[in-house]
Amino acid sequence: MRFFLMVMAVVTMAACGPPNPNPDGGALPDGGDVVAPLELSTTDENGAFVPLTGDAFAVPGSQGGFHVNVLYKLPEGGVGEVTFEHRVVRASDDKLVSTGSRQWDLGLFRVASWASPSSVNVFMCPTPVGVDVIDRELLFTVKAKDAMGRVLAAGTARATFRCGPNAGSYCTNICKG
Repeated sequence: MRFFLMVMAVVTMAACGPPNPNPDGGALPDGGDVVAPLELSTTDENGAFVPLTGDAFAVPGSQGGFHVNVLYKLPEGGVGEVTFEHRVVRASDDKLVSTGSRQWDLGLFRVASWASPSSVNVFMCPTPVGVDVIDRELLFTVKAKDAMGRVLAAGTARATFRCGPNAGSYCTNICKG
């Protein structure tokens, strides 16, 4: 029995190939191969989808901070549990502003195209001490990973963070770092 299990283990390992030394599948997304593109968008004042470029306006959060609403789209679809990991930095100096993740179950069967059913609240402020984001260009990076941690898709977007008319002076105070 033990011999049988060892043979099965060797056969399985040979069929699967060597372990991937880089589970991200290459240099993502700052240069390198990406399995599929991941599109980042937001909504305008009428609720219409618009690419995440230009201005990204602060949205008040339930706990007194501010975030940016971001929507994800996998043009080539997917299947199963997918985790979307985001990282936001100031474009000028790569200072970290926000990180986080969100998970969705895309179902048992591969869909041709998939968009997040609701926007992801990407937390922005209060910012870390000394990190001012008001009127600064930010780089949003998102990776979509399958249940095994392999990168399915990745995307980036650049947008300038603005407090906007609905955020008030409180936004200006807590988003200056």
